[in-house]
Amino acid sequence: MESKIKFTTFDQGLIIKISGELDSMKTMLYREKIHREMVRIGPRMLLFDFKDLQFIDSSGIGLILGRFNEVDKIGGLVGITGLNNYSRKIFQITGILQIIGEYQSAAQFKKEARINL
Repeated sequence: MESKIKFTTFDQGLIIKISGELDSMKTMLYREKIHREMVRIGPRMLLFDFKDLQFIDSSGIGLILGRFNEVDKIGGLVGITGLNNYSRKIFQITGILQIIGEYQSAAQFKKEARINL
């Protein structure tokens, strides 16, 4: 599967869907794309959709944590959805799921984000 990144906006929020692999090469490319989109949108809510993610390494974890820190500084909310068994295991081992919530769907994230913000 080819690696891709896709952005979808919603009220005060941004969904980042990453498919394929999130390795060091893709992370360098995607970090700049995500930065530009976040500057343009100014989201208070950020959801990573990993439904089609097949591989993630430590640089991908760093990308996620960096965006979490940016949104957390403004009192926003970051979430993750679409984890497969492989991704969930990586996210549990690294402790990401202790600081970033996992959601069953984008709709669930949007509902909870609006309540909490």
